[in-house]
Amino acid sequence: MKHHIQTFRSLLSLVENKTGWILQMCISSFLGHISSLLPPIATAGIIAMIQQGNIRGIFSYALLYILFYSLYFSSRYWRYTMYSKIANYYHLEVQRKLFEKIGNNEAIFEKLTKGKIIDTCSDDVRYLVDIIDAMIESVMLVVRLLIIFMIFLYYNPLIALFVLILNLFYLDRMDKNSRKIAKYYEGTRKYDDRMIDILNQMIGNIKQVKTLNMMPQLDNKLNQTRKKWQEQYTLRRYHMTCRYSIIPTIVYFGKILLYIILAFLVINNQMSLDQLVLLISYYEMVVTCTDELLTYLLDLSNYGVRINRIRTILSYSPQKGLDFGDLENDYIEGSIRFQNASYIVNGKSILKQVSFKIYPNEIHAIVGHSGSGKSTIFNLLYRLKHITSGMIYIDNESIYNYSSKVYSSNLSGVNQKTLIFEMSIRDNLSLIDKNIKHQIEVCKRVGLHESIMKLPNGYNTVLNEESTIFNAYQKQLLAIARALLTEAEILLFDEVTANFEPSITKKIAEVLLDLKTDHTILLITHKPDMMELADRVIVLEKGRVVAKGTNEEVYQKSSLYQELRSRTFASISREE
Repeated sequence: MKHHIQTFRSLLSLVENKTGWILQMCISSFLGHISSLLPPIATAGIIAMIQQGNIRGIFSYALLYILFYSLYFSSRYWRYTMYSKIANYYHLEVQRKLFEKIGNNEAIFEKLTKGKIIDTCSDDVRYLVDIIDAMIESVMLVVRLLIIFMIFLYYNPLIALFVLILNLFYLDRMDKNSRKIAKYYEGTRKYDDRMIDILNQMIGNIKQVKTLNMMPQLDNKLNQTRKKWQEQYTLRRYHMTCRYSIIPTIVYFGKILLYIILAFLVINNQMSLDQLVLLISYYEMVVTCTDELLTYLLDLSNYGVRINRIRTILSYSPQKGLDFGDLENDYIEGSIRFQNASYIVNGKSILKQVSFKIYPNEIHAIVGHSGSGKSTIFNLLYRLKHITSGMIYIDNESIYNYSSKVYSSNLSGVNQKTLIFEMSIRDNLSLIDKNIKHQIEVCKRVGLHESIMKLPNGYNTVLNEESTIFNAYQKQLLAIARALLTEAEILLFDEVTANFEPSITKKIAEVLLDLKTDHTILLITHKPDMMELADRVIVLEKGRVVAKGTNEEVYQKSSLYQELRSRTFASISREE
């Protein structure tokens, strides 16, 4: 029971307590359980009146039935009203805190999988009110059982002792069973998370998965996870089978024995018939209450897993170095310098002593084969990761010294996969800047304004990721326009032309050429025509800089860069 109480206390620590609501739920539950104990008294009374031939007495006890059940259902109505209020509060408040924590700590994805985070935010929060309900009901069921045992004690101490020992043994067996079920439930959730994470990756990169025929390999990877999930699930189902088909025989064999004892007492005139009916009714209630209590205790064990998942996210704190400084200098020109920067994860070197400099008002391209460390450089600049050694500077100041507000307002970017929310074009832009004049200016600059104005609803046109109103090229331009609204000096572009044919790539290149006049442009690309666009190039191979300098300088001295620039569009498509 101790770990169940800890689960309840953990829940109450997540958000501000609604003590008044919880107290009302406790009182309504208490009244409901007390009123449920009363009908057997009326039943026994009616039997006694029948034996006496007292018709008026029968009607009196019938009226008591109505009174008892009115109290019972009134208390249930009160309880479920409070349940709804508490459910609404905890669900929304905890989910808000989860979203806030995730939104402000992008590096959390290094520690937790996307599958686990998504499942926790969408599924685990739905059960928070049930933790309160299960805890209150468990306590009230214990109180109800104690009252029933006192009734047994009043009529026959030996029978009371028999029922108490039998029930305690049953509870002990079931509680141990609950812990095992919860253990393997946690195991199934763990491997569910892994499968969801792989599914998310597949959905986000479905074209590449199909093009490269990756499904057989992914299916093999999934099969390994499925096998481990199946092991945990099989063990969980085994203990659940024991719970519902073997352990309950304890109370049912006990019930048979009790009925024989009670019948013997009636036959020997040591107990009246109405008392026998009363005690049998209460023993049936003991069995029912015990089963309900065990169900709630099992639920609390499972809910403990959910609470731990939520607390893992809410208690997350960035690793040392990912926290921001207090430098408020907002006059940034946009130069970037990596000085002997290394990044090691799980003992594997991803970047090794990387050094280069990025200059304002120029386009810099980072190129190299897949896995060479290009995306890691972007993640370091986005501060999703922290270098293991070395330094990274912006305007000769460590990036870790800037305040969060200054840093986020001076560095922005656009990825290969366009992020479009299901809302109007104006609302998508308003996520960054609500000023309509500014929105029109950036859309004009990227060449999107005229296309928007041709739409029936103009800037009020609703978009989503599957929308056909805007093609992929226009959505990418909208993403670039949104990045410009941040007024960031440094813009990062990660494979923004990867899925476009040469004619579209050329149009985006023209946008980047315009943007470099007042921005620092850093791009990752596999496209030869985008490489040719760059003023300077950095070539990575296995986490090391093997060439850097002006485009022509690097082309002359790097065979790897020559290879990358000479590839055909078809070969690029196959690699992507």
